[in-house]
Amino acid sequence: MSGSNSSNAVQIVHTEIMELVAAPDLVKAFIMTPERILDYYPMPVEGGVLEPGKAFFCRGEMGVSLLESVPGAVVQNGQELIVLKVTTAIGLESPFTRERIEANATFTMFEDWLLEASGPGTKLTKSWRDIESVGPEPFPLAETIKQSAIAESPQLVTAWNKAAS
Repeated sequence: MSGSNSSNAVQIVHTEIMELVAAPDLVKAFIMTPERILDYYPMPVEGGVLEPGKAFFCRGEMGVSLLESVPGAVVQNGQELIVLKVTTAIGLESPFTRERIEANATFTMFEDWLLEASGPGTKLTKSWRDIESVGPEPFPLAETIKQSAIAESPQLVTAWNKAAS
């Protein structure tokens, strides 16, 4: 997928459903914590907060991602949907700021996190969607994101369950 979408339809690349021992409030906090995202981020190196509760970065060996909360999380029937915009720059060196990551972006995408209370824990449904290449697509983005999501989900469950204990 390169360029802009010709329609306004959501383009879901992949969805994973995970059971976590942490309560929804703790999972919500984990989502906005670089250290928790680094628990499963590909080849993690470092992370940091850019704007508390709103934006942070995670860097791996290949690149750095700006993760920012999209205002207006939806709560319906006790279910909360948190949306993060992910902007990734491949090969960018520090310092990492919102402006530098956006100016050097390789691609953007959105992650939807649906949190549902499940006994004492949380049923997390995570979707990756609306991938957009900035310039020429460097590799098959949708397939790469899907395979990465499949690989990282068990790591997320293991690490977040351990962190919640």
